[in-house]
Amino acid sequence: MKKERDLLPDIVRGFAILMVVYGHCIQEGNGYDFSANMSYFDDKIYQFIYSFHMPLFALIAGYFACISFTKADRDMQRTTLLLRRIGTYFIPIFVWTLFECIREAVINVNLGYLTYTPLSFITMFLRRLVTNHWFLWSMIICFSVVFVVRYCLNDRLIAYGIIYLSLFFIPDGYNLHAYKYMLTFYVTAYLFCKNYELLTSRLSKVYEKLPLTVLLCGLVFIILFLPYRREAFIYVSGYRITKNIWYKQLIIDIYRTVIGFAGSIFFILLFKLLTKLLPKYKFPLFSRMGRYSLGIYLISGYTTILLFRQITDPLSYSALRNILETVIVAALSLILSMIIGKIPYLKKIIGK
Repeated sequence: MKKERDLLPDIVRGFAILMVVYGHCIQEGNGYDFSANMSYFDDKIYQFIYSFHMPLFALIAGYFACISFTKADRDMQRTTLLLRRIGTYFIPIFVWTLFECIREAVINVNLGYLTYTPLSFITMFLRRLVTNHWFLWSMIICFSVVFVVRYCLNDRLIAYGIIYLSLFFIPDGYNLHAYKYMLTFYVTAYLFCKNYELLTSRLSKVYEKLPLTVLLCGLVFIILFLPYRREAFIYVSGYRITKNIWYKQLIIDIYRTVIGFAGSIFFILLFKLLTKLLPKYKFPLFSRMGRYSLGIYLISGYTTILLFRQITDPLSYSALRNILETVIVAALSLILSMIIGKIPYLKKIIGK
């Protein structure tokens, strides 16, 4: 008998990707000045979303990475797993970046702004390639780090400890600040999954009092969110403690990591509670979005920039319009992802 799919990870991913779309609509859908001045960093809804949503994705990815490693060990397919996982993320990065560069080159040539030689186009493409879609790159890097530590260093905790401490001193350029931020959550979820059986007794106590646990986690998350400011964004303050006043930077790094865990755990347990209280309700929209989260992430990013910004750049801030844009962009991205996901070979561009 085929094992029934656990819908909780899909549901949580679906919720998280909806928050990603919402954040993009706030960032790109409130007029040119709002976006150009980066005013979204001071928007409380935007701050709320970014305090937890990418850590939540990293936690889920790290957890399932552990399951993938276990299967690969059983089937003796470690190298195959590594190549397949890298390909899952790199193919979309490559194709969508190429699309972006071709589109920009065609527009610039037609308007007479720039001309391109093969070398100049390749140079532009390679520069974009190493920085575009930072979250997908972070997944490649996180998986590769765990792969090396698992198979070359026997998953020693001291190795992970040394890596974690070194993150504070590694430079931040080329999105490294974001990769370092994601690695902590990814590795934590990986180690949690690996030691799940040892934690079972403690987890059972948590699940027995799940409503109370969710309430307490929610209160902790809200309290932690109250002092959230622009400086807490990884894009603003970076990660390396040697570039600023070191103790202030360290406080910021620790704070956004703690609130990332608090928010992620709260929403995971919240949806676990909801699925327990509503066992017959499968959260169909979230679960479907969760299965196509990578495609939605890619398509929604381009949709908000290439389509909606043409409409919203002359406009001013509107929270209600952001919600409407989110619904439209999320629905469009989901539909396109589902269509692309059914086409052989083409589905690889959305990680399927």
